Amino acid sequence: MKNGKFLEVCLNEGCFKQLTNNISVASNLGAKRFELCSNLHLGGLTPSVKAIDCAVKSLTNSAELVVMIRPEAGNFIVSTECHQVMQKQITLAANAGAHGVVFGAVKHGELDLEVTRSLVATAKQHGLMVTFHRAFDTLTNPLSTLDKLINLGVERVLTAGTPWQSGQSAVDGLNQLNTYLAHSANQIEIVIGGGVTLENAATLWQLIKNHSAKAAVHVHSCVHTENGAINAEAINKLLSKD
Repeated sequence: MKNGKFLEVCLNEGCFKQLTNNISVASNLGAKRFELCSNLHLGGLTPSVKAIDCAVKSLTNSAELVVMIRPEAGNFIVSTECHQVMQKQITLAANAGAHGVVFGAVKHGELDLEVTRSLVATAKQHGLMVTFHRAFDTLTNPLSTLDKLINLGVERVLTAGTPWQSGQSAVDGLNQLNTYLAHSANQIEIVIGGGVTLENAATLWQLIKNHSAKAAVHVHSCVHTENGAINAEAINKLLSKD
């Protein structure tokens, strides 16, 4: 954490050499957490165990690695078969040294409580932190769901404060994010992500500061070059003093 700013960087599994370099560069510059996915063009799917292992070994400066658990693209409805695969993937991620997992389960605009409870229990069994991903932004009643996630022991929720696939960024969701931060009262970490840029990040850091909140900013495209390498200058800019 630099200047009170907690930065989470989303990484695609891609080439392992580049993955190693990206984590090394970004963690040395002050990024505190990495979310590892595969197939980011599909919204992010579960990475391979080899990639998780490679990422864990590349961490420096007490940075953490959280792993996407999403076996298939599409909506966030978790079938019985998919649920079983997710359970196995959580165990594999834990065994490979991950610090946490990222997943979501929603049906008909409501939290799939049964599936979420079961996946959280598996994660906790392995000592993993849990982030509920942007499936949260598909919910019809996010505030009551925040309470349910807190009660289940979920540590974090990733949200833009705007409807999923609306094309809006986290800055468009400022009022909603403000509501979430106030409502959560530091019982769950709000990870703000979705359309974060070098230009609008200052607004999000200020929002977090106003609440003295347990919160983070989650970035992807604004800190990568076109070929997928981490842009050190961009990380520095995000973490520099205002």
